[in-house]
Amino acid sequence: MISVDYKKLSIAVFGDYCLDEYLWVDAALNEPSLETDLVAFQCVKREVYSGAAGTIAKNLANLNVGVVYAVGYVGNDGRGVDLCGALDDLKINRENLIIAKDRVTPTYTKPWMIENGKTRELNRIDSKNWTHTSKELEDAALKNLRNLVGKIDALIIMDQMVEENCGIVTTRVRAELATIARENPNLLVYADSRSRITLFEDMIVKGNQFEIPLEICEGRTKPVIRTMGEDGVAIYANGQCVKVPGIQVSGQTDVCGAGDMFTASFVAALSSGASLEDAGKIGNIAASICVTQLGTSGCVTVEDIEAHIR
Repeated sequence: MISVDYKKLSIAVFGDYCLDEYLWVDAALNEPSLETDLVAFQCVKREVYSGAAGTIAKNLANLNVGVVYAVGYVGNDGRGVDLCGALDDLKINRENLIIAKDRVTPTYTKPWMIENGKTRELNRIDSKNWTHTSKELEDAALKNLRNLVGKIDALIIMDQMVEENCGIVTTRVRAELATIARENPNLLVYADSRSRITLFEDMIVKGNQFEIPLEICEGRTKPVIRTMGEDGVAIYANGQCVKVPGIQVSGQTDVCGAGDMFTASFVAALSSGASLEDAGKIGNIAASICVTQLGTSGCVTVEDIEAHIR
């Protein structure tokens, strides 16, 4: 298997940058609310991380990729400040991350209850944009991306928003991304989308077994990556299908971030010259480590992967 050394790589992550906000609630400190008669949860710790496209950028930085470019937008708000700070802590280049005055920073607030020595996740609270992204913001993000194309080894696209045209990967932007992929055949372009992965053309696409139907896996000009949880991953390319077995893990698991961990590890390996199969193996290893880390979207290093390989 190829050596996992990514210091010479430059990778751009274009897409929806979100804030992952974790609130740790200690059940032993619960108080009754005098105003509502409801239980008032007591937060004893708050942690913030870059989420969605930011999770992939974070993962690439933790894998010691030489330069990671963040391309997209955040809102002109406090959560945007938190998100930019999280990127700065990882030395991710955010010169192409736009501060949008008319948008909020999408945020996933994830409360975790600590009770009797165990932790469990409570209902997530989402904050996001419910109106369509403006043409001006689309143009600005695409301009920033095109300025980077000659400087990068790979481009990862993360279309996170379920509501169509409310994130940065709108219908118009998706068409422009396909044009960029066609105009730059030597650039590794890879897309992941929660709701519209079948609409991405002329690039590698990745999704789970629920997002990618089998009928679209054959006949595409670029590889299709179909993840299947503990059953591993199926890679469709050149009329063939290569299946990479999954890695079994024991104990309590948290699947949040596993797909993004696979994406970062797979693209970094493939950009370094690994075969599709070996990149799939490295992606599986990283994802299997990620799911054992509770209450976080994961932190996997090159040393973690190499230890597992040994």
